[in-house]
Amino acid sequence: MKKFLYTFLIFFVLSLFAVQSVFAAAPPQKDGVIFSGSISCGKKIALTFDDGPHPYKTLKILDLLDKYGVKATFFIIGSNAEYHPEIVAEEAARGHELANHSYSHAKLSVMTEEEIRGEIELSDKIIEKASGITPKLFRPPEGAYSENVVKVASELGKSTIIWTVDTLDWAKTPRDTIVENVKTSVTSGSIILFHDFTNKDTHTFEALEILIPYLQEQGYEFVTVSELLAENN
Repeated sequence: MKKFLYTFLIFFVLSLFAVQSVFAAAPPQKDGVIFSGSISCGKKIALTFDDGPHPYKTLKILDLLDKYGVKATFFIIGSNAEYHPEIVAEEAARGHELANHSYSHAKLSVMTEEEIRGEIELSDKIIEKASGITPKLFRPPEGAYSENVVKVASELGKSTIIWTVDTLDWAKTPRDTIVENVKTSVTSGSIILFHDFTNKDTHTFEALEILIPYLQEQGYEFVTVSELLAENN
């Protein structure tokens, strides 16, 4: 009897470890939406930029990323890409990941499935025309999603991506506040939200100038979102 109980206990403990490792290897999700990579991916993190392309801010960010050998993921608004297809092509040529952020940045969570599909497909078409690439990732505007948004994105072959760390750069958050927020919040597998299309007097670029070399010095490796998620497989 004692031998049986001992064997059962060993089996039970090993089972717990097995279950724990499965969850550790999977990216944190809610309602089928991905918020980060797995902590088991090592010190890999992903920079993401929403709302572009911008006629000059995006190129300035691209040059900074080149300086430090960083690849990022750009969640592109189709209507902006329509005006600046050459910048979308430049993002692709420099090795960055192109992702879909809808056509008009409308609130998709209150739309019908047909309207949601139209927003995503039209943006896809514009991005593909500019770069030859069809995005595999989708981020709903403002991170606002519904069951229909996730369903339609999935039907179109896309993973719905939110973020782990929100810099609030679009809200003219001071540079040092952005920097401190990222420093204290970042961890293995983090997806960090910035914007390459912002209003005047935002501090995105200045914060990136500090954060990129700092995080590299801390041993973090910047990868695209798809590369980050591939670490879970």
